[in-house]
Amino acid sequence: MDGSAAAPVAGAARLRKGPQVMDASVPAVDVCFDIAGVRVPADYAAPLARAVVAALPWLELEPRAGIHPLRAAPSTHGMLVLARRAKLVLRVPAARAAATLALCGRTLAIAEECVTVGAAAEHPLAPSPTLYARRVVTGACDERGFHDDVVRWLTATGLRCDFISGRPGRVAAGDREVVGHSLALHGLSPADSLRAQDEGFGSERRLGCGIFVPHKAIATAN
Repeated sequence: MDGSAAAPVAGAARLRKGPQVMDASVPAVDVCFDIAGVRVPADYAAPLARAVVAALPWLELEPRAGIHPLRAAPSTHGMLVLARRAKLVLRVPAARAAATLALCGRTLAIAEECVTVGAAAEHPLAPSPTLYARRVVTGACDERGFHDDVVRWLTATGLRCDFISGRPGRVAAGDREVVGHSLALHGLSPADSLRAQDEGFGSERRLGCGIFVPHKAIATAN
């Protein structure tokens, strides 16, 4: 099993509330956990997802719930070094936020590395005219196909914005690989920005794909 239970750390099983900048009608929040660890494998996404789901089985039943990519820098031998203040961040329906506290105090086995989860803080989604997702998986394997998928998605959802998409990149998903593209949305209204963050786009949310976050500047997506 990729996740091992531990007694909750003292004082960790209480959810700190971040600044309330979101309308209560928006049903998703980000829950940010302190983590202690040094490094993770470059293809950490699938083992991290398995470890988190082992602690939170309901996560697989929430189609819009996801695990944000970790903040880490490339190292040697296929490893990533975790940023000094790296967090484990889950985007979940607000009604599930308290349930995520089952992670507090657990040590998650990510392949041969371990990360210990500490206290949590809840952060509501904040509107931003520019959003960015590091990887979005739609099934398209090339830039033209992905571009067309984005156009269809924007038309179907009624989101009004411009977008910049990046080149395809592969995401390890256990014993398979999926193709994802980076995607920046810009010129969003506050309401559309919150909706895009709440709903996300594409599949493989637990691998960190399709999760939009505010982005300060528009640049060519990598």
